Amino acid sequence: MASRAIQSLLASRHEWSRPHRIVVRVGAAAAWLAAAFYLAAAALTGDETWILESIGPVLAAGLMTVQILVGKEDGGLALFGSAVIVVIWSSAFGEHGTTVPAAVSLVLICSLGMLFVRRHRAMLALTLTVALGAVPFLWDLSSSEQVVLGAVMAVSFVMTHFILGSIQTASSALSQRYQMLFEQSPAAVLEEDWSEAIAYVRSEYSGKSSRIRQFLLAYPTVVRRAVSKAKIVRANDAALELLDIRSITRFLGYRDPSIVTEDNLEDFVSALVNLYEGGKTWEREVSVTRRDGDLRWLLYRSVDTSTDTPATTIVSGLADITHMKLHHEAMAQVMKTKDEFIASVSHELRTPLTAVIGLTSELAESQGLSEEMRAEMLALVAAQAAEMSNIVDDLLVAARAEVGTIAVETQSVDLMRELESTLDGLGMTVDLPQEPPPPVLADPRRVRQILRNLLTNAQRYGGPDRRVTSGTLRDAAWIEVRDNGDGVPEEEANRIFEPYVTSGGRGSVGLGLAVARQLAELMGGSLQYERSAAETVFRLQLPLAGARQPVLASQNDKP
Repeated sequence: MASRAIQSLLASRHEWSRPHRIVVRVGAAAAWLAAAFYLAAAALTGDETWILESIGPVLAAGLMTVQILVGKEDGGLALFGSAVIVVIWSSAFGEHGTTVPAAVSLVLICSLGMLFVRRHRAMLALTLTVALGAVPFLWDLSSSEQVVLGAVMAVSFVMTHFILGSIQTASSALSQRYQMLFEQSPAAVLEEDWSEAIAYVRSEYSGKSSRIRQFLLAYPTVVRRAVSKAKIVRANDAALELLDIRSITRFLGYRDPSIVTEDNLEDFVSALVNLYEGGKTWEREVSVTRRDGDLRWLLYRSVDTSTDTPATTIVSGLADITHMKLHHEAMAQVMKTKDEFIASVSHELRTPLTAVIGLTSELAESQGLSEEMRAEMLALVAAQAAEMSNIVDDLLVAARAEVGTIAVETQSVDLMRELESTLDGLGMTVDLPQEPPPPVLADPRRVRQILRNLLTNAQRYGGPDRRVTSGTLRDAAWIEVRDNGDGVPEEEANRIFEPYVTSGGRGSVGLGLAVARQLAELMGGSLQYERSAAETVFRLQLPLAGARQPVLASQNDKP
């Protein structure tokens, strides 16, 4: 109890009203209790002297009660006011037998009152010493008794004030060091009081302690009400900055229950269960939306430093783990995408590989095949092998892109010739442009790889009408692959050039378009997608052969 009172008197500037409130309310209760005792004694004994004895406590209690009612609780005013009342009452109604209790009360009241004095302490202490030494001269005592009692009261006050002041100074030094560490710490720190929250949980649950977690998870309303009874006592500047708090007075106090959501319910339940079971340390993750709408994930590491009532002083360190959360989510998405990619690669390679194995087995085991049938089967084997080679080419480009080692050797390239060569390899027929574009500066092998991916994409996912158009623009030539299919959903249009991304769950590897754009940009060109006149359009644009000199470029050369 004594340690609790000292802690209250050493409160920080954010909670200085608490010791005033404690002193005033405890003093009022004690004064009313003393007055009730005197009145009860008067009623039982019929002695009116007891009624006079009750006047002093009633006046002191009235002074402090008025402070409570008007919300202006001042511990120093209450104590020094009570001292004045004791002096006046003792002078007017005191008897010889009540002088010693009155003297002791005055010394203690004045000594305690000095704990609330912040300025001019020495001057006030000297004034009170002189005043206490002079008070007995107002009482009905002999001259010698007045001198002795006055001297005893003055010396007692000086000694008591010195002892309490020394304790306060020593404790204040430790408290100030804690305050400095708390308030000036670069880490975000909060001090909270969860005692009312735990008391509420205990009032709502009376079952086995081993099932408290299941109870709280089953009744989120209880969790929210419990959190609404948890108080934030103080916060340092780092915490206010992290949480984007402008007004600390509005921030301090009872918590908003809306911070408990479905996503963080288990974290708050874990905290309540830990406190319910008497745990001293725990941690939880909480999502917080700042005033600017920015969502932050915070890691709370808490320790219960309470000395008397559990959960009254909980110190929590806050760390921003938003970047870790985002990183983990990104890694989880990457792992999911990679798994899907491996499944897609396995699927796409399995189809031509199965065909190759089946056809070659048929060729090896069948004796009566005609030359025409053998040639047709060998052509199918070659086509399926080429399909596997194309998939492997895309995989190699994607792998080299991750380590920055894609290389192209540019030279003058005839786009129409490369287009026709690609179409022959795919066995496709499309409408070609009437006028061929001029030569461009590119790597012919990489151009064929880009065109193959664009034409294969149109063949697999586009409409039945496919055509190729071309033209020039300033110092570049372009070629477009068009089809009348449904195109890419609008919400996916911005992601079709990302590696391992497929549209509509089509089950492809998801590398073709990403590889095509990487190669186009490495050769100084571009690859764009748009939806125009009910057609899906992929435009490949490359620099004209006369605009630049042939070079050997790699991904490391890009700015």
